[in-house]
Amino acid sequence: MTITRLTPLLKQTAYVGLGFLVMLLITGGRPSGSIVGLSVVSGIAFVVWDENKRSMK
Repeated sequence: MTITRLTPLLKQTAYVGLGFLVMLLITGGRPSGSIVGLSVVSGIAFVVWDENKRSMK
């Protein structure tokens, strides 16, 4: 039971982390505040969307 609840969390963490890595690569390691904010909002939106999709199953 714990593994089935942990797997989606690890997947979401990996995707959000990858998104932040891509953002840093695109901006050369010096993103502006608005880019960081947009990345955070995008990460939160992804987790909410994925959880919503998972709960509908």
